[in-house]
Amino acid sequence: MFKDLWSKFAKTILSAFDRQKSRFGNSKAGTIVAEYLAKDIKLIPVLKWAGIGAAAFIVDATILGALAGGIVKSFSSVALTIKGLPPSDLVGPGWYLTHPFKISWVFLRHMFGAPINITNVFNTWVGLNIIGGLAIAASIIYGKYARNKHDRDIQKIKFVKVNYDIEKEIKKTPAGQIFLGLNDMRRPIYLPVNKLAEHIHVLGGAGTGKTSFAIIPLCVQAIRYGLSVVAVDFKGDLQAIQLLAREAQKAGKKFYYFSLHPTIKSNSYNPLNSGTSLSKVERVLTALELVFQGAAKYYTYCQQAIFIPILRYFETRGIKCSMRDIREILRDPELVKEITREVMTLSQVQGLTAALTPFADLKRINDIEPDIDLAEIMKNGDVVYFDLRSAEAPEFAASIGKMLAMDLQAQAALRTQQDRLVVVAIDEFQNMACNAFKNIIAKVRSANYAMVLANQALGDLKSVSEDFLNTVATNTATKIVFNVEDPADADYFARKTGQVVVDSHGQSSSRDAIHPLVTRTRTESSQEYDKHFIHANVFLKLPFSKSVIFQRGQLASLGNHVHLISKAEKDRLELEPYPKPVSGIKHGVKTASGEIRRLKMIIIERKKQEKQDQNQAQGQPRQQPGQGENAGVETEDIAM
Repeated sequence: MFKDLWSKFAKTILSAFDRQKSRFGNSKAGTIVAEYLAKDIKLIPVLKWAGIGAAAFIVDATILGALAGGIVKSFSSVALTIKGLPPSDLVGPGWYLTHPFKISWVFLRHMFGAPINITNVFNTWVGLNIIGGLAIAASIIYGKYARNKHDRDIQKIKFVKVNYDIEKEIKKTPAGQIFLGLNDMRRPIYLPVNKLAEHIHVLGGAGTGKTSFAIIPLCVQAIRYGLSVVAVDFKGDLQAIQLLAREAQKAGKKFYYFSLHPTIKSNSYNPLNSGTSLSKVERVLTALELVFQGAAKYYTYCQQAIFIPILRYFETRGIKCSMRDIREILRDPELVKEITREVMTLSQVQGLTAALTPFADLKRINDIEPDIDLAEIMKNGDVVYFDLRSAEAPEFAASIGKMLAMDLQAQAALRTQQDRLVVVAIDEFQNMACNAFKNIIAKVRSANYAMVLANQALGDLKSVSEDFLNTVATNTATKIVFNVEDPADADYFARKTGQVVVDSHGQSSSRDAIHPLVTRTRTESSQEYDKHFIHANVFLKLPFSKSVIFQRGQLASLGNHVHLISKAEKDRLELEPYPKPVSGIKHGVKTASGEIRRLKMIIIERKKQEKQDQNQAQGQPRQQPGQGENAGVETEDIAM
């Protein structure tokens, strides 16, 4: 074994020599020495720990040796004084402190049998080391016992405060890793970039810092790695908007910004811009909650029977349409018949028509050539931010979010694992959670999507279905859990940390009532019990900026987070105007509105012809050249 270690050490020496030829030169002697040492080695880690051990031994021999020397000299002086003899000529502690290497060498030689004239000092030094070792072991055992006891008492739980400069830590992060935070030992917690596609779940109550401590740093690092970022935010975080826009600009990437707020300048996004006819229909009906079950499923089929042929009509002709165009068609049975060749009554699609009305009036989601083309953005590694703040119209915002999610699912069908990795970060994603979202989470990994899902409580996911909660839990390999409010959530995550075996020792004593000073009984007990690796009370009492981080295949650990920017910079950013929307390039396409006008004219001409044929059949004269062009056409037709 030693031969192998020496061989590895020698190999390291030779490789170091080869790298430093400019320093050592090409001297024959240097080459011979290096080659003599180098025959198969790499022992730098062993040398490092050997050096640390040697340094620790020298420090121990110096400090405890000085203490041992002082003790021996003191006892010797007292004994000699009692006997009336001259004082001891033994050296004092000062000599040991000023000769660390000499005393270390003397102790080391004596450990291997060499005789010394300070045996009493050596024995005292050994005794001090034994006492110190026992004290350290006792403190460790007591610390484990106290920790086991304290985490069961929520009043006694204490947390370590860890501060650091996150930018410095990110710069020190090895290539191919994402920095998540520091643990309580100030060791970094990393996530490999290639593990991002296994998805991340961020959970914590309102105000716990999910966005600033987890989502923003993840997205910023993704942009610096050249990844595309699709951010969806249901509360309108100004800090996140400004920081991602700034990072995109630094990286030379375009930043697209979509907002539902009417007074904020926004890029346009058309939910019907991509995908097949079937995927568009499913996208709209799911988002508008028009997919019924049971006997009511008949109405879903009726709406699909009209909606799909309309979209296919435009698709086969290379015509782009919007929700405004669809609503206009559905309000006119004659127009529907002209497009689908099917007879329709208004009652068949009145639910779909009514549901589309709020969306048909918003111009920025009805642009035939929208600025935001998800396929192009993901291909180029650009950044898009969807500000879907939902305070004013939560149902409207949630519907747009669901359409966006299903649009991403449709894009996934065209992507492979060789495509650029896309980070899809959804803050407060319970707003767009639905059963259809299960497919998105479970199946988009092969499309190289990295989902970062953040929400406040597990109850948000259970409200969709128990199966939905299970889908999120099993398909997110990394979980970052901040302070939780619900004890059930705390128990859930405590169980996920696993269990450890704890030894419990106890003793009791009793005295005889008649002879209390004579009879005494002492009873000792020892038992083992299982406890969660991280107690549920920890999740309930996590302080601000602290989390529990789960990574698949690893033990859960406490994570410490800091803000990416200072409070002053955050306040300054929030006062700045919103990022200027990127101007989209318009290529000019065939629009549904133009086709609708053409079809309406065909219907009008057909009605005119039918009217003339009817009049002729009844013996009425044909229209004279001097009559108006629209004479004989009913007012309803003219209005069309």
